[in-house]
Amino acid sequence: MRRIGLNLLLSSGFEVNSTNRTSGPLDTPSINDILNNVSGQLTVRGQAVLNGRMYKVRSSTDGGKTWTEWPQFNGARLMVLKPTLPGTVYMVEFCALGGSTLQSPWSNPVSIMAT
Repeated sequence: MRRIGLNLLLSSGFEVNSTNRTSGPLDTPSINDILNNVSGQLTVRGQAVLNGRMYKVRSSTDGGKTWTEWPQFNGARLMVLKPTLPGTVYMVEFCALGGSTLQSPWSNPVSIMAT
């Protein structure tokens, strides 16, 4: 019976939320997309991490030699980075904060040119 309920929930389009609040290492987040449709800003859309409390984004304009950290975000689905310099290529990655290690590994970096 329980399996049928889970299948029904998943087919409805709703997401499953865990009630497990046990502290453990966080999974590595991933960047779903970076939107570049507003001049002077980049919008990072990431995959949330179970038990992640906040999210930290960093960017590099020199191929990852030096990083600039942006303010922390409450959610991973919509992280707006502004101001950005049009014509500049930004390498962007993010991590989740929380869990037993206090921070997840950084996501794979994604590069995009700001407009």
